[in-house]
Amino acid sequence: MDQDRFLSMLSDMKSEERLIPVIRARLAERLARRGFKVKDIAKALKVTQPAVTQYLKKRRGAAVEGIKSIDALLDPLEEKLVTRVRSGLGGVETSELLETARQVMVMSSGASIVSGQHEESERDAIAELLRGRLKLELTAAEKYLELANQTSDDHTKLLLRMIASDSIRHGDVVSQIMSWLAAGSESLGPIPDESLLRSVLSIEGSAGEASLRDTVKVDHPVVRLLLEWIDLDEDKHEKVVTRLLSLNNRRLRGSAGLDHSRSPASG
Repeated sequence: MDQDRFLSMLSDMKSEERLIPVIRARLAERLARRGFKVKDIAKALKVTQPAVTQYLKKRRGAAVEGIKSIDALLDPLEEKLVTRVRSGLGGVETSELLETARQVMVMSSGASIVSGQHEESERDAIAELLRGRLKLELTAAEKYLELANQTSDDHTKLLLRMIASDSIRHGDVVSQIMSWLAAGSESLGPIPDESLLRSVLSIEGSAGEASLRDTVKVDHPVVRLLLEWIDLDEDKHEKVVTRLLSLNNRRLRGSAGLDHSRSPASG
């Protein structure tokens, strides 16, 4: 399947779920090349043995040859599955398949956005800035994935893949904003309930109190970086949820003020 046909398939998808058979098919082929039996592949992918046979015969799950970075994005899942099958730890989780599917979609659709033609508009300057950032994020993701595949140290490989995943997420955010601007959307959608936000904030606060970089003593310098990465993410999550709470409170106060101004007593 070439890039244009794959992008056409992506445009027809309503969610990442429809890409999961494609990923399972590719993983089945990889595991088979490593010598795993159909029954073991079925356990690894959490599907039936007949389904695996269909994957291997290319009767189920579209081929993905020619899609840039697809192999690098599937490498981490393949390595996890090999370890799990050999140690009897179970198969792939749906969340892992969804995350990989999302990454494939972002990398493929993002590349199309970067290279695509666009019409002039009054927002074109902002769109160009975002398009340039999207290109940088996708390029960075590809480079980090390439470096990860060239690295023999497992800890460094994990760190590089985490950075690549962040770049892909950044690209996803940028492309979503570009779509939002192109659609002319200005309204603010619903924000999670305050009680839910506060419960999440409480969890983040507890995680922040148990700083891994301060409590887990290890000598490996890259492992220390990985632990610090987790702490930095927890700090970021707490700040973002706090700002969501503040935004929600301002919105509620604004709604209350508007209702008051419309009441008979106020007139």
